[in-house]
Amino acid sequence: MHGTDPVPSPSAGPGAGPSPGAGRQNVRTLALIMCTFTYLLVGAAVFDALESEEETAERRRLEAKSQELKSKYNLSAESYRELEWVVLKLKPHKAGVQWKFAGSFYFAITVITTIGTGQPPDLSPNAPPKKLWGSACE
Repeated sequence: MHGTDPVPSPSAGPGAGPSPGAGRQNVRTLALIMCTFTYLLVGAAVFDALESEEETAERRRLEAKSQELKSKYNLSAESYRELEWVVLKLKPHKAGVQWKFAGSFYFAITVITTIGTGQPPDLSPNAPPKKLWGSACE
């Protein structure tokens, strides 16, 4: 009877199977996912309630101003779109060049302070150098 006996896995033994805390970990993970999703839904509802009415009113004001400018300066729809395109292209340059050293430095600080593992850095004297470097990069 060659090949019919199952090959036992290296971890199989009297205590094989899920660890005792696995079920509790799954419940905590599911609870965390549900809390995060609920937080996102509530946040979206708050932003919608606070911002959407004002944004709609602002859009109406801008459309009215657009019609007023077209009438006042006798602009065709095509001429108005061209003028709008030029103004929109100029807007980012109004405050000056963004990517000078100061703007780049600020962006780099933002990146290193907002991206990480979520774990506090291990700065203990016994931490391996690799762990210290990872902590410095968080």
